[in-house]
Amino acid sequence: MLQSLRDKTSGWIASVIMGLLVIPFAFFGIDQYMGTSSESFVARVEAPPTWWASAPHVWPLTRLWTVEDITTDQFRKAFDDLRQSERQRLGDAFDSEQFESADNKRKVLDQVIDDRIMQMASTRNGVQVSDVAVRDVVQSFPDFQVDGKFNMTRYQTVLSKLQTPMTPAQFEESIRQDLRRNALAGRIASSDFVTPSEKTRLANIMTEQRTVIAAILPTVADTSAVTEAEISAWYKTHVKQYSSPPTVSLEYVDADLSSFAAPAIKEDDVRALYESRKSKYVGNDQRLVSHILIQLPADAKASAISAAEAKAAQIAEQARLPNADFAALAKANSDDVGSKAAGGDLGWIARDGSNDAAFEAAAFAMQAGQISAPVRTQFGWHVIQVRDVKAGIAKTYEDVKPELEAELIKQSGERALSTALGELTDEAYKNPANFATAAKRLGFIVQTAGPLAIGQGDAVLTNPAVQRVLFSKNAAESTGAVSDPIKVGENHNVLFRVTSRTPERQLPIAAVRERILADIHQDRASKATTAKADKMVAEINAGQTLEAIAAANGALLQNKGEIVRGEIPTPLANRAIFAVPRPVAGKQSGGKANLPDGSVLVFAVSEAKPGDAERVPADVREQIMKQLGDAYGVSSAMNYVKALKKQFKIKISEDRM
Repeated sequence: MLQSLRDKTSGWIASVIMGLLVIPFAFFGIDQYMGTSSESFVARVEAPPTWWASAPHVWPLTRLWTVEDITTDQFRKAFDDLRQSERQRLGDAFDSEQFESADNKRKVLDQVIDDRIMQMASTRNGVQVSDVAVRDVVQSFPDFQVDGKFNMTRYQTVLSKLQTPMTPAQFEESIRQDLRRNALAGRIASSDFVTPSEKTRLANIMTEQRTVIAAILPTVADTSAVTEAEISAWYKTHVKQYSSPPTVSLEYVDADLSSFAAPAIKEDDVRALYESRKSKYVGNDQRLVSHILIQLPADAKASAISAAEAKAAQIAEQARLPNADFAALAKANSDDVGSKAAGGDLGWIARDGSNDAAFEAAAFAMQAGQISAPVRTQFGWHVIQVRDVKAGIAKTYEDVKPELEAELIKQSGERALSTALGELTDEAYKNPANFATAAKRLGFIVQTAGPLAIGQGDAVLTNPAVQRVLFSKNAAESTGAVSDPIKVGENHNVLFRVTSRTPERQLPIAAVRERILADIHQDRASKATTAKADKMVAEINAGQTLEAIAAANGALLQNKGEIVRGEIPTPLANRAIFAVPRPVAGKQSGGKANLPDGSVLVFAVSEAKPGDAERVPADVREQIMKQLGDAYGVSSAMNYVKALKKQFKIKISEDRM
């Protein structure tokens, strides 16, 4: 048999087979076949090469696919951002437990995946965003401004204090990705157009009017008797409603730098720090500048660059002539729309890195009254005029002493806090039961709380990062262990030890009997109101008028008059009013809608006037056209993502959400 195998693995056929096998190993390495990889993604999105959209998803061809992972941190950031937004929107009505549900997490993850697919698609379609566009967006954020102007120091400080600190480069890259994704969506949207007939049809729909009268049926409290059998049956049918949530009791340390005693600092250390930075305490020189810009596109050819430089040089020569009017030259020649009308005036600029490096270097190399040679930046060629100069003023030791003291105190406190946290973590790992004693010895205040359900506790314990650890799947099975330090802010960590944990449990019927009674009465009242409303609607549609029906039922009649599509009386009721058939002559068309307070609105449409696009002002028609175009564009972008999902491979790890 061995000889037979040897014979079959020799000759030209075997050579071809071996050659085909060698190719992938040569290109991708044997480690890709034999090796294992560590996976830590929540979702993985894989896209085939653009030049082979139907490439099979099999090894080694998978090496041709673009792979992007959505990490746990990226998902949690999106989830926490939405949590914060929903908490602000809903206030006391926000339900932490419901928000943390698996279904909600999956919805958020699906949105993150869609965003990533659009991001990958923008790359595949060659969508580019210039540095200028990114800079304009960044500098437009009010949080990064001081006195209405972008401030680099403020920018860096704000980014460093985010819940997940970022560098300017990281933040700007995120802005770039958002702009690229939006640019692609805009391209897709702009490819759709609204036909005149569609515009007219929408205008007709939006301007349709209906004459409505309505009656409100409040929910009347149910006082009828409830039998024990009904209580038992209700409990069995709605058993999941009557359970107590999982709770924890814990002891914890809120390790915040502001409340941690820092070691004292020495005067000599403060003065030494001042001496080491003395040169930095000379205020930035300032220049009052004007400029003339000869703009160039990012992809300008060499000939265009040379021509623009020559034009700038000629303007610079004109500006240096006796009695030359630089402002007039700027108005006549500058391509900078923002400063052209003001004669090229840019105001006072400081040497602080907030301006283009080449522009800044040229401006601060000149004195008042001087005109620069052409200066090249990413925008084109500039001719710069320095109109005035302010020299920087040095700060004395006494001027900056409070600032330096605060910095040294902060540094000293950070070191002490970090050391104490490290020691506490080490001791707690060795002996969790000794957590409180060790914490007190190291200068921390130990607090206790509980029993707490999800979303309960003070601001620190309800922090999303703490809640994730406190109620995680792993934590649900452990009691007594001490958590790692959990970062909840700058120099702000939390450690806790769960002293007891109560799992979710079904409450006995005796414990929830009063709740069951209230729920049964509420259900009966709601059904009775709905039945009464249904009867009134049927009578309206049978030919009776709502006026007569309301009087017979003691309902309060309201004359709503003529209404158009919108949110009156409520969005849901408005949709219901325009959903019922148009009334025929001499009859009303009835319907109903539930109101937020639990009551029911019964309405009758007595007249329906068709919309007339010709009655709509031209500016409103254009607005309607834009709204329709935007709606089509959004729909097209969503369909585009759906189509890409069929080409791409998406792997989801729900256990990491």
